[in-house]
Amino acid sequence: MAKTPFKKLGSVEILSAHLNGIQHAVNNMEDVLGMKTAPKAGVQLLPYTDMPDPGLRCRIYEGPDNNWLYDPEPVIKRNGQIVSPSEYELQAEYGAVVFHVQQQASDVITADYTHITNQSAKMEQVDSQHAALEARVAALEQNGGGGGGSFLAYLVKHYPGTYRSHGISPQNNATGVAVLANSIDIFPFVAHETIICDMMGGQVSAAVSGGLTSFAVYTDNNGYPGTLIAQTGAVDCSTTGWKEAAFTTGPVTLQAGNYWIGRFCNAALSFHGLSPAGINPVPSAPPLGSDNINNTNGLGAGVGGIRYSLAFGNGAFPETFPAVGDGPQYLERNAYGSPWIRRQP
Repeated sequence: MAKTPFKKLGSVEILSAHLNGIQHAVNNMEDVLGMKTAPKAGVQLLPYTDMPDPGLRCRIYEGPDNNWLYDPEPVIKRNGQIVSPSEYELQAEYGAVVFHVQQQASDVITADYTHITNQSAKMEQVDSQHAALEARVAALEQNGGGGGGSFLAYLVKHYPGTYRSHGISPQNNATGVAVLANSIDIFPFVAHETIICDMMGGQVSAAVSGGLTSFAVYTDNNGYPGTLIAQTGAVDCSTTGWKEAAFTTGPVTLQAGNYWIGRFCNAALSFHGLSPAGINPVPSAPPLGSDNINNTNGLGAGVGGIRYSLAFGNGAFPETFPAVGDGPQYLERNAYGSPWIRRQP
């Protein structure tokens, strides 16, 4: 951040150049902040009476506000009558008037002026925009995206060392989600910037002896899983808790764009995951029909994933994800056992 290199002056004569530099810096800050102004009328000005020479008293009058504007021009009054500008020197920026001749001690000097306040139009605009943004985020979280979910998703930063999943929620908000044995559940994932990912995982809430799960990430093919990018090794799910595994080929770089993250289980496990309010729905899914595995509650909240039931002994994900009609079906549920992918620390 650039700063004017003001130096400590020490015991030197103060020059007008010194003050000019400070005033210019103040004006620059005022430009940046877009300072607000306010008019005032009938403000009494108080005279300076502390000069040793009595003849100099009641000539300089100062108001409670500095930073008056010259346009509109301040109006100075004496005992309620307008004073001709020829009788004084106006120093509006300092909130002061210097009369050429001494005024009577009993005179009441007032001023009508417009001055710069301690309020910033630009800061108020920022505050207003921030409040509107917070309201928008709250509304999107409340209705599950409702036509603006992708906007909220862009607000979610995938920080190094953290996991993200297939939605706008940064953490599990559903528990005990049953998944089928010998099946892949796969979900749309959005990378909003280039990220390097090294692990995937999930939260097991109901374990099975001998249970194994593995994870994978796929490219996107026009709103449907495309080709395999990488997969993890199998992780033991015979106990509950967080389970994670590294990609077998090492960390993978994902450019900004759309991907798919999936999970395979060899047994009927249960996972924590996301509710429909927290997900990015499958963009390619048709209306509910024969190709969909429908939720029995009939939510109609949108299809959240794809399920491919198969039994593969070596745990290798298909290099190209099979098309709907060749086994996979669109999946709509009141909760999803979500896989999570970690951005490398």
